[in-house]
Amino acid sequence: MEDKINELVEKIKHLSETEYYQLKIEEENPEITDSKIGGLPYWIEGKDFPTDEEGNKLYLLAQINLEKEKTSAPLPEKGLLQFFIADNDIMGVDYDVQITQKNFRIVYHENIDTAITKEFMEELGIKSSEEAENHPVKGEHKISLTKNKDYATVNDYRFSKIFVQAYKEIYGKEIKSEEKYYNILNDKDTEILEKGLLMNPNSACHKMLGYAFFTQEDPRYDKKYEDYDTLLLQLDSDGYDGDIIIWGDVGVANFFMKKKALEEKDFSDVIYNWDCS
Repeated sequence: MEDKINELVEKIKHLSETEYYQLKIEEENPEITDSKIGGLPYWIEGKDFPTDEEGNKLYLLAQINLEKEKTSAPLPEKGLLQFFIADNDIMGVDYDVQITQKNFRIVYHENIDTAITKEFMEELGIKSSEEAENHPVKGEHKISLTKNKDYATVNDYRFSKIFVQAYKEIYGKEIKSEEKYYNILNDKDTEILEKGLLMNPNSACHKMLGYAFFTQEDPRYDKKYEDYDTLLLQLDSDGYDGDIIIWGDVGVANFFMKKKALEEKDFSDVIYNWDCS
């Protein structure tokens, strides 16, 4: 019955509902301490700048001015959070060991020196991402954050557990937690469920927290990554033919970490993943 499967979709949304921050690309040019993607990063004198495994300086992918964006737990409420990647043909990712920050780096500045200028960055020899040969962001773009509601899609590695609970509440039947939804539902109901959840407008976007989007598969299906339960950042391909951001063949990038580590402001253990179709 179609009414029943629609009830199941709504129950899954209800059970998995959570808050996230959507990142919006703004028209105005960013200042050195603003939230932005690409461009010249904020930095301070005396702090070692992140480098790749060959000693080359990394390039800014994104930075978030947490105080200006008025973020709240589990994100820090102050400081500047930065994401750096290497200028290589796979843009800093290591698909064998995705938590090794040898060609990417997450940096957290608890305090921001508002006196820092673009000219000071240039004096330190720090380059803009616009000078990199292999970088997903074209140019430098100011961003802003808006809090919104999100829910799980069938791509999330935790979806089976959510589905089992929702199915029991709607249909009154117990099913095994490892059962895939498409083995339980008939073809028509499977199509309705996938359409109802995959069409989530909040899924394929730039965001912090909430549920991730993938063109391939959630890397956390790998048992060694299953504790990385929090989406720290997602940047999707964007613009006409990817003229703002482009990941390979129109892909998407995600950073994941453990919620406890995020609450403790420990950014040393983070998954970096990007995939494309």
